[in-house]
Amino acid sequence: MLNNVYLKTLRDMRRSMFWWVAGMFVFTLWFVTIFPSIQESNVDFQAYIDSFPESFRAMFGIDQVDFTTLEGYLSMELFSMFYPVLVLAFAVSYGAGLLGGEEESGTLELLLATPTPRWHVMLSKFAALVTFTVIVLLATWLGILAGAVVADIEDVDAANLFVGVFNMAPLALFFAALAYMLTGVIGGRGTALGVTLALAAATYLMSTLSQLATLPGWMETLSPWYYYDGVNVLRDGVDPLNVVLLLGLAALFVVIGILGFERRDVGV
Repeated sequence: MLNNVYLKTLRDMRRSMFWWVAGMFVFTLWFVTIFPSIQESNVDFQAYIDSFPESFRAMFGIDQVDFTTLEGYLSMELFSMFYPVLVLAFAVSYGAGLLGGEEESGTLELLLATPTPRWHVMLSKFAALVTFTVIVLLATWLGILAGAVVADIEDVDAANLFVGVFNMAPLALFFAALAYMLTGVIGGRGTALGVTLALAAATYLMSTLSQLATLPGWMETLSPWYYYDGVNVLRDGVDPLNVVLLLGLAALFVVIGILGFERRDVGV
């Protein structure tokens, strides 16, 4: 067993990290390379999108997206829902499994039998998950750039795309930290995973359906998805306050998880 919990956790995740990195890079590269064929097709996609009812376009955040540009194409097809859900899914699954998986397998008892404090174990493991998330998102960004080179797409704003890709990190880490907190406080990977994914789905519906239903404006602000706004990030940029809010809540969840884990009996 490695003495460094952070490095050991990264080593344990190395195989899945490889496949996530390779998969996100290759899929993103392929997705970008088909954009020129869409531009050159005889189908007027922008007119097709504009033909949707205003309420439908508002629901999915595509009412102000220009599908004929690479930024608009990525915003609607990837950043609006598909990639955030994908990144959130792996972050939450690992957030629930970092402690929960080891506790169920019995290896957590061996780890806690070492002189390493519990708070250090939790911080180190979550730091490894943050590193995992950053590496996967970096591969996604590089996939976009590589696809642009292969497809000979000009006027690619690499810095803006970097911001758009890494805008997914605060949302993913928010829910990952929530799952991590639950495993620290109450234990059980399945419970943490189920509760967190249910909340992620419910808050997503709250954010999207609020565009159609007559609901008080403050209700929409209760959803973490409201502060993500992936559809407009490439056009409007990132709101620093939204990033600080999501990351601040993620840090709070980790602290609560540590406090609960320090007091919880795990059978050691």
